[in-house]
Amino acid sequence: MSLKYADTYKGMREALEAGVVSQHRKSAMAKTVGLGSSSRQGIKGIRGRVRAEGEAAEKKMMDSLFQRFETASNDSKDSLLQIDRLKEAPKTTKGSGIDNTMETDVKEEPIGTRLMSDLQETLGITKAQAAGIVGNFDHETGGFKYLQELEPTVPGSKGGRGFAMWTGPRRKAFESWSAENNLDPDSYDASFGFFIHEVQNTSEGRFMKALEKTTTAEQAAKVFSRNYLRPGKPMMNKRVSASTNYYNTGI
Repeated sequence: MSLKYADTYKGMREALEAGVVSQHRKSAMAKTVGLGSSSRQGIKGIRGRVRAEGEAAEKKMMDSLFQRFETASNDSKDSLLQIDRLKEAPKTTKGSGIDNTMETDVKEEPIGTRLMSDLQETLGITKAQAAGIVGNFDHETGGFKYLQELEPTVPGSKGGRGFAMWTGPRRKAFESWSAENNLDPDSYDASFGFFIHEVQNTSEGRFMKALEKTTTAEQAAKVFSRNYLRPGKPMMNKRVSASTNYYNTGI
């Protein structure tokens, strides 16, 4: 590697070790250093597993990207350096919704669409089954606008939080898990990661057996609502409608 790029490469490595390389910048790196569309899909799948497997897997993924950086053309490296100079987009001061201000740097795909893809990659489920989950999360969060319950069912309580509006002991577990993994509870990675954690490591994952038998978004929506979320007021028609919409328009 030429001297021109050595300091930048070293700086990126140090930033990775410090955990300050943002996800959208990593995505930009993957595209900048010459990855083809199939490779980008591979990176997307890895990103889904990274959220569940933690920092070690993330560093392994980034090692591969850095190797490509070393051998990339100078034009590609210059493009990457320009991206690296961009300032982080300001984060919203409202704790009740998801921060969508990152679009000034690299445009993010809609949360529901991203979830459709990540759930299929990480859990190995069908498009219809993923739609049943995403439609429910969409309903719980008002179209992914709110990650904090606006009007708690139990007066005086904190209410629900996250994609599933986890309440009581599950909310505490979600917030503890987020802190242990250095994640903002109001971020996509926190909600997605904790959901995968519950599915793979706790008894809450027992709904999967019934979900895997479903063949339509409607069936999946009902199974997920009844067996995982267990809402006091299901409003099932809205959950089914949202799930069907994601199936018809999602990945």
